[in-house]
Amino acid sequence: MPGYKKTNLDLENPPNWLTFLKDKIGLSAMGLTVTRLPAGKGYTFMHQHKEQEEVYMVINGNGIIHIDGEDIPISKGDFINVYPQSKRALKADEDSDLIFICAGAIKSNKYSNKQSSRALIDDGIPDFDNLPPWYRGSEKIMELNKRLKNERKEKKKK
Repeated sequence: MPGYKKTNLDLENPPNWLTFLKDKIGLSAMGLTVTRLPAGKGYTFMHQHKEQEEVYMVINGNGIIHIDGEDIPISKGDFINVYPQSKRALKADEDSDLIFICAGAIKSNKYSNKQSSRALIDDGIPDFDNLPPWYRGSEKIMELNKRLKNERKEKKKK
């Protein structure tokens, strides 16, 4: 069995309303949907979460996200993180569909969440000695990875 599950969606023209990706790509630790709200249409109710924060990533179109009584304009390229307790709903502008991806996850105290970490979940395990096929044999990349490996070792000593 492969170590991944893949699907494909036409993000220029996805199906209307919500496309849940849980089963399509075998998700077990986060929620992920692609949503297309037809022009002038929107959620029919407000919602919030007990624990899950959601990030909305606008792929195309314009609209508003209504959060805790405030209308916030959104457009292509916008990312907005909405905290669990905040009540929210989205609506497409009258003249364009609104296409966005929504990713949701629950905070875990399992990870250190160090302020110095660029990642929220800092459980990555780099294998600096194992180059991807497109860089095999590249002395420049081997030197770069050697430097990165040494820098990482030095950081852990501190």
